[in-house]
Amino acid sequence: MTFALQVLFDSLLLGGLLAVGALGFSLVWGVLNVLNLAYAAFIMLGGYLSYWLWTLGVDFLFTIPLTMLMLFALGWAVQRFIIDYVMEGPPPLSITLTYGMNLAIVGLAFYLFTAVDRSVITPEYMNGYWQIAGAKLPYARAITVLIALVLTGSAWWLFDRTELGASIRATRLDIEAARLVGINVRSVFDLTTGLSAALAGAMGALIVLTYGISPLTGDQFLLQILIVTVLGGLGSVVGPLAGAAVIGGATSLTANLFGSTYSVLVGTVIVLVVLAMRPSGMFGKRFYET
Repeated sequence: MTFALQVLFDSLLLGGLLAVGALGFSLVWGVLNVLNLAYAAFIMLGGYLSYWLWTLGVDFLFTIPLTMLMLFALGWAVQRFIIDYVMEGPPPLSITLTYGMNLAIVGLAFYLFTAVDRSVITPEYMNGYWQIAGAKLPYARAITVLIALVLTGSAWWLFDRTELGASIRATRLDIEAARLVGINVRSVFDLTTGLSAALAGAMGALIVLTYGISPLTGDQFLLQILIVTVLGGLGSVVGPLAGAAVIGGATSLTANLFGSTYSVLVGTVIVLVVLAMRPSGMFGKRFYET
């Protein structure tokens, strides 16, 4: 019983982080049809921004919205002034561009911050834990999961219940039709990448509290985010959430039983099995297939 609960608590933490990250990643992939590998750098930058704001005396919880605002601005600028110019080219061009951006930003982070891991000191109101049937759930992890739930719920409301969300969905379905009905597609692309970067920044901020941050942190999580996105499927908020729940649970169980070495392998096997039976993922939409 204790072991099962501890695995569940670990799964909630990892699943919550991956859900936030996969939502942002799938947003750009689904709407712009761009595999944005610079997303890893956005996660890393979010962690460092949250850390430096905390060192300046800002309460950790307040660093999250501030980090999201700064990453939104960065994502908007990257889309408007860089990615927009390769949108009409073949997909390998945007992949190469964003991969190069990621390498450049990570290299700059190594130069400025070195490879030393950095983390925030857990705020006093997050110290302590609940003990349930022998399993421990630290307050900090519980709050992290709660914040992840709030972010995913807010993303669902934005995409499914607002005019901006309707514009994003329309652009996702048919770009030319969206233009014909008066939607400014370029602005939708810019806002979409900005929102994606904001979610990456939120994930980075949560990571710095629970794991710590280094220049390679984003790259370490990117593979799991990609697995979650492919497993859940593009086209809805439910897909990344379902993928994060499956991968978070499988990874935590594998890590507790056999060590973290095999955890990514298990996730990859799960994705291959699901894709063999359902190529669009668990909740993927057919209109994404091109």
